[in-house]
Amino acid sequence: CTLDPGEAEYRGDYRNDDDSADKSVAHGWNYHQGPEWVWPLGFFLKAWHHFYGKDEGGSSARRRDVLPWLLKHRSMLHNSAWRSLPELTNSTGSVCSHACPAQAWSIATLLDALHSLEADEALE
Repeated sequence: CTLDPGEAEYRGDYRNDDDSADKSVAHGWNYHQGPEWVWPLGFFLKAWHHFYGKDEGGSSARRRDVLPWLLKHRSMLHNSAWRSLPELTNSTGSVCSHACPAQAWSIATLLDALHSLEADEALE
């Protein structure tokens, strides 16, 4: 998320066609106020792997710990007409019909994280 759900300004569902008078969401105003961006997860996984996972049971343990983070994204890839990952999702990972359905950096950062994990495995 771009904001924690506990924040007063949090608005987790993005709709660019909202023509309401509510300035906190109208016309997509909440683009950075809660929808869940996909691309930061790759950087998070790399950082987590680097700082937490290195000495915690070897490569198989790291893989076991990282892969559950990606299960939802695997499902998105299989279910997407674009066979891609979106720019962002609404609250709780629900589909955001106003987001770009196929965002290159959403996939790229996750692939980069997986590549880093595999490269570390090869060094062991």
